[in-house]
Amino acid sequence: MAETEAAASAAAAAPAPEAPPKFEYPKHPYEKPVMDSINKFFRSRSKKPANFVYTADGNLEVKDPAGTIQLKRFLPLEPSERAALEELRLDTLADLETQYETERAALVSAWEEYRSTGAMRPVLAANQRVADLDARRNAVRSAVRNIVPIENPKTNEILLAQRYEERKLLEIRDPFDKEVVRLSFYDFMPEFDQGKYVVDQEVAEAEAAAAEEAAGGEPSEMAFRQTLKDGRKARVFFDTDSAVNGFLSPMWAMKFTMDDTEYSSALQAYEAERARELGMNDLRESILKTRSGRTIRLITRKVTNHPADAKGLWLKIYTNIYQQPAGPKAELLATGTDALVFADLREGPSGIGLAEKDSGVLDPTKWKGENAVGLALETVRTQLREGAMEEAPANSAPKEASITEEQQAKARVGAIVNNARRNRA
Repeated sequence: MAETEAAASAAAAAPAPEAPPKFEYPKHPYEKPVMDSINKFFRSRSKKPANFVYTADGNLEVKDPAGTIQLKRFLPLEPSERAALEELRLDTLADLETQYETERAALVSAWEEYRSTGAMRPVLAANQRVADLDARRNAVRSAVRNIVPIENPKTNEILLAQRYEERKLLEIRDPFDKEVVRLSFYDFMPEFDQGKYVVDQEVAEAEAAAAEEAAGGEPSEMAFRQTLKDGRKARVFFDTDSAVNGFLSPMWAMKFTMDDTEYSSALQAYEAERARELGMNDLRESILKTRSGRTIRLITRKVTNHPADAKGLWLKIYTNIYQQPAGPKAELLATGTDALVFADLREGPSGIGLAEKDSGVLDPTKWKGENAVGLALETVRTQLREGAMEEAPANSAPKEASITEEQQAKARVGAIVNNARRNRA
């Protein structure tokens, strides 16, 4: 019996597996003292509205004692910012799912051990870890859970016996007064899902650029060209959504052939060649089975090793791209002598290790990566300008190719159908 208790104590004291990274929302727009002053303003305004008023530009003004509370202004999230937030959420959720399945297996093993030894402590410890991970999964899946009332529903339309009926009857105060509601789930809290708070100067510049584009004119230069701390002009890029710099992104769709393999983008070529060099053939096959840059980044997120010569690989990729007749040569030459900065927040040689909106993106001394993508593009640009790049000869059919758009569309439909069948099972 003593041996059983000793084994149980050792199992319970064993360190839990390393927990996945904690998903965190962006920092609240106001520091606590400022937030306290804002709350105090509105409480006081309800009693003395004449002393607590709004300025012409929308800030809060206190007349006695005199003072102004400067408010930040609200802007919708840019697609790249929303994509980065969603990628962080999906990465965290994937890690939690893996950890959850591991702990579930540990719980099953603990129960089997209990049946033979009677040791309950490992079961309780494993069950608690499973419960904690399940709670974290649910919180990341949907940050906000709410109910939406359904006005004046027809009684015969409420099929409460149906397996997938999401509407429910709730008692609201009066037990005879029931209301039909629909459950609703949201990935992010509204203040982070809808936009961000920024200082006035940034808002003014962004609004001017948006107004100019909305008027049908050329995009404002400040929207795509910035000045680094060392004085150089720069094109900072990441995703493909920019009307001017999007083609610089390694996720930009561009079919080209390199070493008898046809790729759909520079990112796919880099990740496939990286997987080949690291001996990860299964991963390479998965990379070639999708054309989505987001999916490629997702399935390679845990690969931390890089090619021995990452800079050389990126230069080889972009040389092959711009040797193609359809390569965007004119667009690249139009960037002049601007520095090309790949603002990939993932650490490694490819980008600078900072996101586009990071405060240090314009300060090269704060970069965490080597910006291999940007440097490769600058090298190719120089070769194009000097006429040193020859157009590639017509190649025979490649021996290997990524999935086509038609094949990917069929695969997507098949996945939807299979998922629907599983849900009906």
